[in-house]
Amino acid sequence: MTGRAAMDRAEWAAVERTPGELRLWLFRGDAEGPANAAPDNGDPAAALRTMLAPGAAIDVIAAGWPETAPARVPCPPPPPLPALALDGRIILRRLPGLVQDRPADLIGAQATRIGGHLFRHPDFDGVLCLPGQQTVWAHLSAGEIVSFRSFLTGELLSALSTSAEGESAGFDEAVRDALSRPAGLAADLSTVRARLAAGTITPPAAHARMAGLLIGAELAAARPWWLGQPVTVIGEGWLSGRYAEALASQGLAPAVADPTDALLDGFRAARRAS
Repeated sequence: MTGRAAMDRAEWAAVERTPGELRLWLFRGDAEGPANAAPDNGDPAAALRTMLAPGAAIDVIAAGWPETAPARVPCPPPPPLPALALDGRIILRRLPGLVQDRPADLIGAQATRIGGHLFRHPDFDGVLCLPGQQTVWAHLSAGEIVSFRSFLTGELLSALSTSAEGESAGFDEAVRDALSRPAGLAADLSTVRARLAAGTITPPAAHARMAGLLIGAELAAARPWWLGQPVTVIGEGWLSGRYAEALASQGLAPAVADPTDALLDGFRAARRAS
């Protein structure tokens, strides 16, 4: 569903805010149309009005919306907060993120994907890994989010390497090195950069090795979340593939789920809850 005709037929909408961008879906019942993306220019409410105009009044469920109080774990997937009227047409129902005291942690829209996974798999008992700029590990049991831990692995990799993703040579070895001695991470990363400067390693290979070192160190720190647990990786693309590969190297057989499907299921669950 796109354009004015789609807006006229839509029963409700869902939006995810990521840094600098909104992604919007129009729904009729549980069926969604294609995503529509637009920059928010620091004013997501104004961007949302533009994306929905002109049209009739509509309920919008929002994930990752700013100034939304998070829910404290352990908890079931949180329902939308009380409705907020943006204007005479748009009723915004914001979905909370998650907050944790020990260790202190906070996540936003990824909480909606976690809720979407439970919506689709209500009996799931295990761990979700959601790779990204902020990778999240979440322990789920008895329909609740018991605990979670996030890591800035993707953000660090982006800061350290601008090479195009694609090659994975050297990745497995780097994962093993970091898992066996995570205290050497900073020095090992420096070695890769020195080899790159000397021309003894290609930029894609350096990128793969840096990814392996960072993910290996993350796995070492996240052992309480994945060791001996069934794990589902909710992600797509090169980075998510490397997480699945790293977990397989530790004897796990992680399932893989689509992150957009999980997000949309989270919106559907929220719609029913509201």
